[in-house]
Amino acid sequence: MAGVTNFPTALDDDTSLGDVTDGTSTLLDEHHNNPKEAIKAIEAKIGIFGSNAPTSLDYRIGNPTNSHRHDGASGQGRVINATTITGLVEAVASAVATGGVRRFTENLSYRGSAGVGSNVTAPIAFGRTAQIENVSAVLRRGPSGATAAFKVLIGPTNIWGASVGLGIRFAPGATRYGQASPNLTTYPSGAIITLDTEAVGSNDPGQDLSVVFVFRD
Repeated sequence: MAGVTNFPTALDDDTSLGDVTDGTSTLLDEHHNNPKEAIKAIEAKIGIFGSNAPTSLDYRIGNPTNSHRHDGASGQGRVINATTITGLVEAVASAVATGGVRRFTENLSYRGSAGVGSNVTAPIAFGRTAQIENVSAVLRRGPSGATAAFKVLIGPTNIWGASVGLGIRFAPGATRYGQASPNLTTYPSGAIITLDTEAVGSNDPGQDLSVVFVFRD
């Protein structure tokens, strides 16, 4: 005798699978046949290896020519084609143009050792006003014997102002530095950024400096 099942058109529940209570319920054929039909329905939905049933998961995932096409057919998901992809790209471009935050980076780098009081790299400037979000720096080899210290200037102004401890500092042996939200957060269009050496390691000054600025419009 065949049982009944809700799956796969709906989920089964205690009623359709024949819930019983120990010592109270009388066992009926439906208590076996309904779960049996549910198991058969699950197996059919999953599918055997190499299934040819187009509604089975095995077919949809594994068939090399007819599966997972996103053609809008029942159960296959929304249509994905050139039109929808183009629409998505245009929507993203529109969001950026109408107020999406854009971020960009600039890099100052110097190869070799730097002396105190010297500009360790050629200055940079670019033609847009932006907000400084983050400044990070790395040395290929950290200083030894003493801390290496550098200050970043926009025009004549140190971006950390009087907060000297927040400037670029490398303790002996350190090679990485990161500091968000400097005191001077606005970069004016066309202003020149320079990097000055304040102190170097007494035994090894530190080698090969690279500083990365993250800006946002």
